[in-house]
Amino acid sequence: MTIDLRASTDFEVLRAAKVLAKINEAALEAQVDYLVVGATARSLISIDLLGTSPQRRTDDIDIAAEVDSWDDYDSLVSTLKRQDGSAHKFLVDGTEVDVVPYGGVEQADRTITWPDDHVMNVLGFREAVESAQTVLLPDGVSVKVPSIPALVLLKLLAWQDRHYKDTRDALDLGPMIEWYSDSSGRYFERIYDIDAHVPEEFEYDPPPAGAWLLGKLIPSLLDDEGIAELLRLLDNAELMGKLARDMGGARPEVLVRALSQGVRDAIDEASHSQPR
Repeated sequence: MTIDLRASTDFEVLRAAKVLAKINEAALEAQVDYLVVGATARSLISIDLLGTSPQRRTDDIDIAAEVDSWDDYDSLVSTLKRQDGSAHKFLVDGTEVDVVPYGGVEQADRTITWPDDHVMNVLGFREAVESAQTVLLPDGVSVKVPSIPALVLLKLLAWQDRHYKDTRDALDLGPMIEWYSDSSGRYFERIYDIDAHVPEEFEYDPPPAGAWLLGKLIPSLLDDEGIAELLRLLDNAELMGKLARDMGGARPEVLVRALSQGVRDAIDEASHSQPR
């Protein structure tokens, strides 16, 4: 799927085009592929779907770079201005860009260890590549962003890692989940698709029905270990309660429950379809 924002005059789109043009140059020189993730990816998708970015704007741009080694990472960022001695924050045209590597630098537990021994979970980046969407930006700039299910997965995992510090990942999740039930968006009609088999309790309630449909698409992105990691989060009632509180908005507990049920229903269906 291609998202065409070439004619957009939205500030976030124009800023992304300007900054990511320079990231594209660095990535081409280093022969490294990357995804735009985080709140910038959220904003680009929202502008495409609804014509506007979410209420919470972002001041930085996050990218996930697929590298074979730390040398490849160093090559990618060698022309970027490092910010405040940070290992992964750079300043590009006045905008902070966070560059997180994954791939060959990952350990068996899907984490990376920075030179300062800081450990970061990168589960979800590799999984997001296959279903990534191309975004066409002004001035001929082209980038990749995760699909909506992959972006929701990444936001869930990011919230799990950072919920004790702030609520921004949860605040992003609420509007993203609602994309599947917004009557002005392109996913709304899927709720009433006869093949969707939306549970009866959600059948005439678009917000949780959309959350359930979205949840059903997430497990297919993951291998068995990734699914186990996701279920550990969803099975933690205390954390799921905090996620709903952090999300805010209308009926967050219902949306979190529906999303979780969609994930579990997809896993159950996959296990029953496997040959015995």
